[in-house]
Amino acid sequence: MIDVLDIKDFYLSIGEKEILKNISISLRDGEIFAFIGESGSGKSLLAHSILKLLPRNSDFKGEIIFEERNILWLSKPELRDIRGDRISYIFQEPMQSLNPLHKVGKQIEEMIENHQLIFKKDMKIALKELMKKVSLPIELLSKYPHQLSGGERQRVLIAIAIANSPNILIADEPTTALDKELQKDILELIKFLDRTTILISHNLEAVKDIADRVAIFKDGEILEIGKTEDIFSSPKSEYTKQLLYLPDWKEPTPALGNRDILKIENLNIEYDSGVKIEDISFSLKVGESIGIIGRSGSGKSSIAKAIVGLVKSEGEIKNYSFQSIQMIFQDPYGSLNPKMSIFEIIVEGLKIHFPDKDNFKSQVHNIAERVHLPYELLYKYPHQLSGGERQRVSIARALILKPKILILDEPTSALDRRIEIEIVELLLELQRELKLSYIFISHDLEILKPLVHKIIKIENGKIVD
Repeated sequence: MIDVLDIKDFYLSIGEKEILKNISISLRDGEIFAFIGESGSGKSLLAHSILKLLPRNSDFKGEIIFEERNILWLSKPELRDIRGDRISYIFQEPMQSLNPLHKVGKQIEEMIENHQLIFKKDMKIALKELMKKVSLPIELLSKYPHQLSGGERQRVLIAIAIANSPNILIADEPTTALDKELQKDILELIKFLDRTTILISHNLEAVKDIADRVAIFKDGEILEIGKTEDIFSSPKSEYTKQLLYLPDWKEPTPALGNRDILKIENLNIEYDSGVKIEDISFSLKVGESIGIIGRSGSGKSSIAKAIVGLVKSEGEIKNYSFQSIQMIFQDPYGSLNPKMSIFEIIVEGLKIHFPDKDNFKSQVHNIAERVHLPYELLYKYPHQLSGGERQRVSIARALILKPKILILDEPTSALDRRIEIEIVELLLELQRELKLSYIFISHDLEILKPLVHKIIKIENGKIVD
């Protein structure tokens, strides 16, 4: 196979911090090469370096050779010719990557017009062919991003990325926060496109069936590179073995009796868009955990928001705990105020509910200790923490008000496998110690196995199982 990209002795620092160390790696024509590692391992920044999408205070040395030129020394016009044309990037978060003010069709057209001179009639043909390639109906071209499901938005990003038939496709966490079926669909689509691809993921299991080779990243270094089957059958590093580790989860501990702590009766929600959630009824007992599962857009998160009063609903929601119901959101980074320190984020609820008091330091320290959050992190800001640490902050913020019921909306979907296991074990520990009742919103049955006593399945806004 011919090497289409060659990275040699590459080092990257941002400010005073060394990010990547002595990276040497080649991408072969036609292969899917997976970069695997936890958040902060450097895999995405290496991909950004390939297109020289780096902060101004970056310092680098080494070579990234593409078409016999070192990308690191190309001028801005030369880089514009490559970006989106010969090398294309599918970014991690579709809602942040797509312009909310422009229709889908306009955003795809823009990518084509940046690199091609094309007549209007040819543009229509090109758009139709692209939508067919990514298995989307042509009608979605006239929609805005917020009107699409998560899977549809991801396919739109793929359509934009392949619009100019790039030599290399870089897909950065293309399945994060999608349900299992949609993850499989997106990965199969990437394989079907049959392009030289760099696939970035924190989930080694997800790339097993489509990657030809795998590179394992940790702390800015590559620990091992090999064929996918070799990495899975005989991993060399202890770290790779940790990524492959699947815990032998036990069944959850029994609920604490038969007393209801929450009862939902005939819950109905209707949005202006016409989406309906109808006739939802269930009860939650003291110390019990319930899992609510369903595909993206099924209505499961809307049910959770209705329970805590974030969306209007009809029906009865009876809270017998006489305490507030707290919610832990899917994206810890998005739900934490970036301008507040961790201490300020955790203490905020106490200040609102107990305005006459002014010293909550001991309570914040106690809750930080309970969720295994080091004290020194209390005076940092969300961007200075890892994904797992931010999720611990979200849990601490919810627990500071001493609720008896927690609603957890996809609490581990954006986390690495090792961190995901740590958060699950923490939640089990907290439930035992504090006698909490949980409602888990998830699309991942495997992660619910050790946590829930029963499962409610939602399809098209209705309970089906």
